[in-house]
Amino acid sequence: MPLGTSQQTITTGTVFIPEVWSPETLRATESALVMAKLVKRYDSEVTQKGDTIHIPNITNFTASSKSANTEVTLQAPTETQTNISINQHYESSFLVEDLLRIQSNYDLMSEYTSKAGYSIAQRVDTDLLGLYSSLTTTDVGSYGTDIGDNAILQSLETLNLNDVPMEDRAMVVDPTQLTAIMRLDRFTKSDYLGEWDQPTPVKTGPKSRYLWGDIYGVPVYWTNQVATTAGTPTQYHNMVFHKEAFALALQQAPRTQSAYILEYLGNLVVVDIVYGTAVLRATFGVELRS
Repeated sequence: MPLGTSQQTITTGTVFIPEVWSPETLRATESALVMAKLVKRYDSEVTQKGDTIHIPNITNFTASSKSANTEVTLQAPTETQTNISINQHYESSFLVEDLLRIQSNYDLMSEYTSKAGYSIAQRVDTDLLGLYSSLTTTDVGSYGTDIGDNAILQSLETLNLNDVPMEDRAMVVDPTQLTAIMRLDRFTKSDYLGEWDQPTPVKTGPKSRYLWGDIYGVPVYWTNQVATTAGTPTQYHNMVFHKEAFALALQQAPRTQSAYILEYLGNLVVVDIVYGTAVLRATFGVELRS
């Protein structure tokens, strides 16, 4: 005898099936923020007051030939200045009402405060990486073409021709270009490095979360924060630069404030920052196109 279609299923018995909420949250991924520690900092200059930092520029002298019984040739250059305007004020805020805070199984205040702080730091990183367009050196590489050894060597040569010190240089690339670099045998295979028993950058692993290794003595960082221009192809504005190419002045480091808002019966949290960025030495960096 057929049983018919009156079986108990997950549809008819849905009220008996609990929904389970994990005690852990799944936080949104965060891009690497690398630039603030790689540039020249002027925080201490504006911790008290002021809206502009004036940095006097000193030019080089030239050697003059000295003949017997003649005066020396005096030099009196008219100097210029580089300015950093402290004109950026960003905030990230949220409000959690009491009912949600009381009934939630999660520490939302802590979770969202962390995310607000990240968004502020990300804004600074974005501004610094966007300064590539103010560099005056000739760009190397081509849009739509992966970074290759020749482009890397050209970028380093450009810095060398501009008397840029070897110390405090850095390369910041998009993750797609880190992959391209890792495909270059000379940077990963021991037979190219000539050290069969020594670790390569890949074998050694990163020195920090987003520091892959070094190429020709220059530390290589990767981040999704690298400036891009949409198009066909997408343009990636990677950079090779010296610390003094760019400047950052935090007049107010990221500050977290909270207050209970009676009208909304909830806690308001605001994270804000006051800062300025500028190009210090426009010849101390190179856009490494890809």
